Amino acid sequence: DLTAPLRLNSSSLNLVLDNVTYIGTAGLGKIEALQESPGEVKQLKFELSGVPSTSIALALGEPVQGKAVRIKVAIFDPATYRLLDARLRWAGLLDVMTISDGTGGATIEVTAEHAGIDLLRPVTALYTDADQQRQYPGDLAFQFNADQVESRIVWPAASWARRE
Repeated sequence: DLTAPLRLNSSSLNLVLDNVTYIGTAGLGKIEALQESPGEVKQLKFELSGVPSTSIALALGEPVQGKAVRIKVAIFDPATYRLLDARLRWAGLLDVMTISDGTGGATIEVTAEHAGIDLLRPVTALYTDADQQRQYPGDLAFQFNADQVESRIVWPAASWARRE
């Protein structure tokens, strides 16, 4: 989800799916192997090497942090190289981009956090008037919460409701 969406594939061919072209990186693009384990969500690293120095300015000018990234596994016909189907395999948000310049061109690396990482983060919101005002200005639902913390509530006996 960059300003100009970048769609790459790991083959040496440009592949088309739903009228969208996925540019073949011919081995210059690399995705770190997915390491999944229960209860743990790890970062993923993407690398694009051999980037010409003229394209580095484009990469430096693009704010990548917080942009969505998706990895799809595609099945295509080996005879015609026509894509038959693509399934979402991993989704997350880009984090930090680093660029290193070498003799054969620059290497761009970017890490991404899995979309599920938010499920493991603690919720810091409290049921207070200040939190409610920050999220919904003007909502007075929690205005008297602090006053009611130590108050004693006395319910009438059941016999009171049965009076005639």
